[in-house]
Amino acid sequence: MDQPRNTVVAIIGLGLLGASLGMALRGGAFRRTGWTRRESIRRWAVDCDVLDECEDSLEEVLGKADLTILALPLPEIERYLKEYAHCFRPGSVVSDIGSCKSGVMRAAEALKPFGVHFVGGHPMAGTEKSGPESAFPTLYRNADVFVCPGGDSPEEAVELVERLWRSVGTKTSRISAERHDDLVAHTSHVLHILASALALSILDAPDEELRLERFRGCATGFRDTSRIASSSPLMWREIIENNRDAVLVAMRDFDRRYEAYRRMIEAGDFDSFEREFAHGKLLRDSWLEYKSRKRE
Repeated sequence: MDQPRNTVVAIIGLGLLGASLGMALRGGAFRRTGWTRRESIRRWAVDCDVLDECEDSLEEVLGKADLTILALPLPEIERYLKEYAHCFRPGSVVSDIGSCKSGVMRAAEALKPFGVHFVGGHPMAGTEKSGPESAFPTLYRNADVFVCPGGDSPEEAVELVERLWRSVGTKTSRISAERHDDLVAHTSHVLHILASALALSILDAPDEELRLERFRGCATGFRDTSRIASSSPLMWREIIENNRDAVLVAMRDFDRRYEAYRRMIEAGDFDSFEREFAHGKLLRDSWLEYKSRKRE
């Protein structure tokens, strides 16, 4: 189905992810509107062609959108779904970009009495930076986007969300909220904990002299493996808190692998160490090949 050119998409929240989505939609079939708390950012969004228009009233934006994307922190997504449920246009579709889905899907139940359809979304894209000043139009190019329909989501509502994401160069996959949260605990959430723990274990030295020595000793290997330790602590507190059970499972899975390496080294079993290291290399190389094929 072709996308009608007058379809209105509202982006609520213009940080890195929301502003980048607005930039990516330039010149496409969607009419871009949106809202964020700061008036200066609303004006910037229009002046810099991040949005076609940006209202001062959140209620006005929600009332005229065919599709609303909540590009907000997780607690805010859940709050907006409950507090502004009566403001969305009846028959319209609401989605989000939150990193956890189960809590969001529960909060979205508040939309049903108003005839509004919710379809969860999560683009696997981002950087360690935040804010509209860090946005760029190719952030989502070649990214995977998980789409989480509700139990009673109409097919046309799910397809509308998928068309939006495909229009900016992503590949969409449908998945349940529960499977999604377990998946991202392993592929994303635990990685941020590991990166932070790595930075602390190397750089949190007991005195300034040793810390400076560690600084001099860290090069590209440390930079590459610890990059996401520079992410927002508040944002990651909210994500981990929302996905606590699945994250604990992922952490235990990592613990088993890490402890296996430790036992091999303690026992001097470097044949096993090499085999396990080679297996890890093979799996990562296979992932790189998969990503390369996606870009072709």
